[in-house]
Amino acid sequence: MRLLPLLCCTALCLPGRAVRGPGTVVGYIGESLSVSCSYQKGYEKYPKYWCYPGRLNTCLYKTHIVITSEKQPWAQWHRTSIRDNRTERVFTVTMRDLTAGDAGTYRCGVQTSLWQKDVADMVRVTVFSGQADTALPRTTTQPLPMGANAPIGTPAPATYTAPGTDTAPDHRCSLPLFPLLAGLQMLALLAMSAAVLWLNLRSGCTRSRPAAPHRFFPQ
Repeated sequence: MRLLPLLCCTALCLPGRAVRGPGTVVGYIGESLSVSCSYQKGYEKYPKYWCYPGRLNTCLYKTHIVITSEKQPWAQWHRTSIRDNRTERVFTVTMRDLTAGDAGTYRCGVQTSLWQKDVADMVRVTVFSGQADTALPRTTTQPLPMGANAPIGTPAPATYTAPGTDTAPDHRCSLPLFPLLAGLQMLALLAMSAAVLWLNLRSGCTRSRPAAPHRFFPQ
């Protein structure tokens, strides 16, 4: 019979996962980070807070970074603000101008009465250096102008050859053949022009040669 009151007290003192956070979030130095935590129905008018957990993973008044009130669902302290959407039962914490010191474990929770344990969830914040789109080094894929050399310190673009295929042939050996072929073509054109000119001159000389005069012998 004594077990039933103990179970009832446990159910009242430990309400379970009344608040749920994202678990782990990632931010970048100099940027902003938003963390949204949802709570169950019935906690709309209770203060919502964002804090560093103290002993036994609990949050005391001195460890609260920012906290709302029953009359004011929005609050701000330095770079951290909190806004409670009581209609959707979600409160959002925003940390601006992140620094490396902002990384760590936090608690987003609902402050209840003095005799009842607060309901909260742990949130781990990880802060990286650099921006989200520049966390990895960029490599350019645009070709350099003809005759330009790559600047010192710039890695050459990597090339990939599919297995079973040969690389493109080296055209450097075929470059000296171009002037030779052009010269041969010019010689052929000159030879053809000379032949045509010679034929024209020969035919002109044949037409202009006078016919032999007829000789008349007296009878």
